[in-house]
Amino acid sequence: MASRTKSHTADSIPCFEAQNLLKEPKKEVCSFDNADIAALRASGAFPVDAIIRPFDRELRLDVFSNEWVCFLAYPFSIGLRYPFPAFISRFFELTGLSYAQTMPMVWRMLVTLDQIRSRFIPHLCIEDLPVAYRLRSQGNSRFLLFLTSKNPLILKPIKNEDKWQRMFFFVKRDSITGGFDLPVKWLTSSNFKELAPPSAESEQKIKSIYQLLESERTFSLSFASTSQRSSSDMSAPVKVTEVFDIDELDIYFVPISVKKEPSPKAITSSKPSGSKAVANPKPPTAAKTRASSARKRK
Repeated sequence: MASRTKSHTADSIPCFEAQNLLKEPKKEVCSFDNADIAALRASGAFPVDAIIRPFDRELRLDVFSNEWVCFLAYPFSIGLRYPFPAFISRFFELTGLSYAQTMPMVWRMLVTLDQIRSRFIPHLCIEDLPVAYRLRSQGNSRFLLFLTSKNPLILKPIKNEDKWQRMFFFVKRDSITGGFDLPVKWLTSSNFKELAPPSAESEQKIKSIYQLLESERTFSLSFASTSQRSSSDMSAPVKVTEVFDIDELDIYFVPISVKKEPSPKAITSSKPSGSKAVANPKPPTAAKTRASSARKRK
């Protein structure tokens, strides 16, 4: 039986229920604190009137409520904002998966496929995907898209992520578009082909994706922002989307090494100096002057 848990950090305390699907919940205690929530708001990830619940360490990722819906921070770290683009939203409508039980690789694949749909195959739809993938639980009722063949449709969708499952937060359902239509409970099983049955044209559309250049089938951070801008479901007015900065979350990506510009050569006087300091490098034409100065210092 689902257990009831209550938070002690807000005046109005909603009742949450736990599905007890996490095998080691103590290792997945929420670390998305109020500073992270402030950074999320500043990034324009949600409409300004969305009500985001303050940080509460007592709430687990797999709790559910009729008043609140759980979001992972991960999709916002790659440039998405809510409401998500129509193509991505359709995936969740058909499958019934909760955002919180969807693994990062699924988000990256959906973003890449939405970009492919926008640029190359306008009639591509979620119902075409079961030709190449099936939904599979990766433990703790978290789902990913698993290839049905050895030939990957989207390249490099899997990346080593660290602590993404601890970065989550809750949004009041009645403060966001479609909040009451989002799932309340996590799914524990799912048949992708039954939930999103392919059409007679699906196989040909999947073959068309395989014919694209590898670079066009590889996830890129720029894809998410492009998909978001092209979505007809964008709510207005909101702040222009920014990728959720790594400096604000400090967990999602490996820091990028920045190549330092070479220091400009110091300008020195052609007159010999009596100082014992190490001489600055000079052009080759000044070699004779350096030799003269060295003889004077002996």
